[in-house]
Amino acid sequence: MANSIEIRTAQQVTLSYDLATVGARILSTLIDGALILLILWVTRFILGGGLLSAWASFIILTFYHLAFETFLGGRSPGKMITGIRVMRTDGAPIGFADCFLRWIVRPLDITFSGGALGLFLILGSEKRQRLGDMMAGTAVVSVKHSLHYAYHDLMRLHHKNPEQNITWPQLRHIEEKHILFIKNIINSRDDYSENAHQQALRKCAERMVALLELEKHPADERGFLQQIVNEYIVLTR
Repeated sequence: MANSIEIRTAQQVTLSYDLATVGARILSTLIDGALILLILWVTRFILGGGLLSAWASFIILTFYHLAFETFLGGRSPGKMITGIRVMRTDGAPIGFADCFLRWIVRPLDITFSGGALGLFLILGSEKRQRLGDMMAGTAVVSVKHSLHYAYHDLMRLHHKNPEQNITWPQLRHIEEKHILFIKNIINSRDDYSENAHQQALRKCAERMVALLELEKHPADERGFLQQIVNEYIVLTR
């Protein structure tokens, strides 16, 4: 059984993720279970014990995991707290169909078997996948990953644009590791909250503005950083 999995993104960059530990997945499930009970209690307190309350409880119990993992990109509140998430093993963004396949098999993996089947498959499979993961082509990973960038990865990113205009020729003097770091920031959008990602882009853009001795901070920070990567490739190829 492997401890990590390598995923190659659509941008042809290899990401190495640590597979979520069994303990983290169990803790995530317990947290989600506790949250479901809390939501059910609040629902019953607000709606009382009538038919409406019963229907609301049924919807919460049935669709909790499907809804959260679909709208939060493979994360439930329990997964967010424990720092794990569901990802496709082929590098494609996780979508509704993937979440649906995991969800439809969840009763067999966890509910009806008391988690025994899911645990047995996780411990016995190379990528620590339960049946739902195997069907959906997904794996549960730690959100803390390492980026294995190489220069040839960067070259492939923009090989279609050899006519890139050069605005900052001084970029040729910047170390490759800094450009790789910028690309890391650009590609980390799905791993952190929108606010955290924007702050990282802003800090990175501020640093590059200082290095390039620019007078104004760019309005489009992501576009600015992407242009730096593009120009660096042209200048150093």
